[in-house]
Amino acid sequence: MWSRRAPSNAAVSRCSKFPPSLWTLRAPQVVTTRSVSRPTPAWAILDEKKEAVAAAASGPARMTTQERCPKCDHPELLYYTMQLRSADEGQTVFYECPQCNHNFSVNN
Repeated sequence: MWSRRAPSNAAVSRCSKFPPSLWTLRAPQVVTTRSVSRPTPAWAILDEKKEAVAAAASGPARMTTQERCPKCDHPELLYYTMQLRSADEGQTVFYECPQCNHNFSVNN
């Protein structure tokens, strides 16, 4: 840190631009502060909840259809669609039986 001393030239020492309080600077002091812990903001809690819900959902969202499973003849199947081929062709529908976990797909 600099230390500014009074100028030796008398003409400069009478200059009003440099008041006597600036002629000598004190040594720097270390100040330590401690913050009080604050509650988490509401928006951050909502973001954490959204991330937890997204992490809990494994894979794509599945809808239910009233079709029978070809393996166990269960009356409902879960399904989801994905675009696996080019955009001018139909989507692929993936079916899953909630009872026997039989999986199969159909190209539309």
